[in-house]
Amino acid sequence: MIVYLDIETSSRKANSGMVIAIGLLKGEEPEVKFAETPDEERRALEWLRGELRGCKQLVTWYGSGFDVPFLLARAALLDIDLRKLVEIPMLDLCEWSRGHMLLSSYRLESVAGFFGIERGLEFHGGDVLTLFKLVKRGDYEARRLIIDHCKDDLRLLKRVHERLKPQLEHRR
Repeated sequence: MIVYLDIETSSRKANSGMVIAIGLLKGEEPEVKFAETPDEERRALEWLRGELRGCKQLVTWYGSGFDVPFLLARAALLDIDLRKLVEIPMLDLCEWSRGHMLLSSYRLESVAGFFGIERGLEFHGGDVLTLFKLVKRGDYEARRLIIDHCKDDLRLLKRVHERLKPQLEHRR
């Protein structure tokens, strides 16, 4: 089974922030676990560990440079065994795109736009940090926006992967 992975964080570095959302897409509907506190982050990481069972391939967008290292750092800090995350074969579509397509930008939205695939939500990744500050003040709408953004990224990632499948299969 192919699993699409995306995370949202409260910082660009694991030593100054935490995982605030872990999103997985296994079929048609993405699932996101939100974490506002370190205890919730622990539960989200433990949920991820359980959800990786049966996964044959992990598909990410810059997962090798951000998502996986961030998750591994936070899991190590919280003493959670996430070795399965590095044992599953991973396809990092950002890195694949950089190595096989000559484009002006390798952001997920840019590559999707190149293929005529539009994002469902008007949103920028940098908005997550501002929204998380609002979540900490009790803003439930900000929490919903972060979750929706993570789900939207997963759907976009899957559509880009499906568009690239012929090239990916040809290169094997």
